[in-house]
Amino acid sequence: MKVLDAYKKVMADLRSGTFRPVYLLHGEEPFFIDRVAAEIEHLAVEEHARDFDLTVLYARDCDADQVRDTCLRFPMMGERHLVVLREAQGWRIEMLEKLEPYVLRPTPTTVLVICYKNKKVDGRKSFAKSVAKHGTVFTSDRLRDEHLPDWVRRYVTHHKRRIGPREAQLLSDHLGSDLAKVTKEVEKLCLVTAEGDTITADIVQRYVGISKDHNIFELQDAIGSRDRVKALRIARYYGQDTKGHPLPVTVANLNGYFTKLVTLKTLGERPASELASVAGISPYYLDGYRAAARNYGLDELLRAQQLLRHCDLASKGLGDGGADEGELLTELLVRVIDR
Repeated sequence: MKVLDAYKKVMADLRSGTFRPVYLLHGEEPFFIDRVAAEIEHLAVEEHARDFDLTVLYARDCDADQVRDTCLRFPMMGERHLVVLREAQGWRIEMLEKLEPYVLRPTPTTVLVICYKNKKVDGRKSFAKSVAKHGTVFTSDRLRDEHLPDWVRRYVTHHKRRIGPREAQLLSDHLGSDLAKVTKEVEKLCLVTAEGDTITADIVQRYVGISKDHNIFELQDAIGSRDRVKALRIARYYGQDTKGHPLPVTVANLNGYFTKLVTLKTLGERPASELASVAGISPYYLDGYRAAARNYGLDELLRAQQLLRHCDLASKGLGDGGADEGELLTELLVRVIDR
């Protein structure tokens, strides 16, 4: 998780009082960009000086010349003048490159923070190279799905609570890769638990609304163990709550699950760390995936993926004579699990 290592480093530098003249915060994950920018705002300028020495600009309302001229100002009340340029991704690269002369010779008492969200600045451009040489470039990549549970556990630990790997996986599967959303829910769980307490499945169910017995994680377990009764019980539950468990989302999750099983099946016997990395599986759950892969032949796994594609089309109104989502899921599970 290179992004987490880079995030920890830049945050540690800031908290030690080390500030670079220019920061380029860019990448597909807005969460880390927002956190780093907020930390700089909090630490670089003292509260009593912020009305005078903190300037926030929006790319849609200014150009490179205005940003440069603002950066040339000296602080009025504190040690440094902080200039934050938000939504810089709205500029064409040519506009950003107009800041390069300033980057090469920045004002010693100014800290310029450029927030460039949801995409990356081309690292081959001289602008990015100049910032890397004279300041800090922080690349905010999205976390891969298999890294989300570990991130949840780290975040909970940071808040002096505990959470088990299964509950962390439950939150990750349900909330997806939107870190801002995940963080909001985890912070909610920390508010209702005391320091040192464990966030249990019951607490997750009560405050986030994820059923500990009828979630995608449990459905995958039932399919992997070929437990027809349990799988169909979950299918009935999903069919009664299609808003909370839309079939296209369930099918997408199951397709990811079977893709991992196919990968394990084709890799054969290899070191556990290699299997987990190649298949994109958290090491905590590798044994469960390997057991599921042993319960199916490769031809069965490939056929399951084909059935999932047909079910996805049917859920979107293509074929199957208007069967509802619960019926489609039930039929899918029967055909996948039965030999």
